Amino acid sequence: MPIYEYVCQACGQQFDKLFLSLSRVPKEMACPACNSMEVQRLVSAPAGRRGASSSDGGEVTAEPATGQTPVIGRKEIQAAQEKKRQLREQAKYGD
Repeated sequence: MPIYEYVCQACGQQFDKLFLSLSRVPKEMACPACNSMEVQRLVSAPAGRRGASSSDGGEVTAEPATGQTPVIGRKEIQAAQEKKRQLREQAKYGD
């Protein structure tokens, strides 16, 4: 069940909306505060369940929402790719 975050361009209201499936996500959304159709979906980080196991045996955690949209740029992606490479090398050689 996806949860999407939105911001109204007319009044600035931020809100989130839970959908039962991806096929039920509407093309347009009305702001719950002012009913404006000038609503934009925000880019947000995916969330996991606290304490759930990931496929590689690590723990998946979700940080509480701060009300700000996380910014992920080229440096963050490169750092994540490097960390992934290091972890694969460690797993490969049993370090």
